[in-house]
Amino acid sequence: MSRPARADGKKSPVRRSARGPVWPAWLTVAVLAGCGVAFFPLHRADASARAYGVALGLSALCLVLALLLTVRPAVPLLAAAVVAPAALAAAKLYGGATPTARVSPVTDLAMAPAWLAVAVAVAAALVALTALCVRVASQDSARRRPVRRRVAAAE
Repeated sequence: MSRPARADGKKSPVRRSARGPVWPAWLTVAVLAGCGVAFFPLHRADASARAYGVALGLSALCLVLALLLTVRPAVPLLAAAVVAPAALAAAKLYGGATPTARVSPVTDLAMAPAWLAVAVAVAAALVALTALCVRVASQDSARRRPVRRRVAAAE
């Protein structure tokens, strides 16, 4: 989809109102990167290679989502940014409540203490949910708003 050309041949910028404000997406990027760092496994300890790989992959997922959101804060990416940290927080809480669970070795490898990692993950999920709601609402209002066309005066 190309941008419409102006009279002077240059492409016009995309309307900012259709995308919504930028700050919720950037705040999501920051908190999601913090979540990825909090869950990063610094050392393997006595965990299996598979548990270490899963822990590293979950941390990398948050960091990659943060990177992709800097490029394009699309609705599917924002939805994934809600689900990924929420799943990490749930896994950390579930692994802490039942130490014999299969997720316990994965979540015990997190760099941050449990209370901090869960708090950052919950904050990341809530900020991403806010950014998702703002994005969807701005797209919806842009669709409902009638398009005003400028009529060039004959010179």
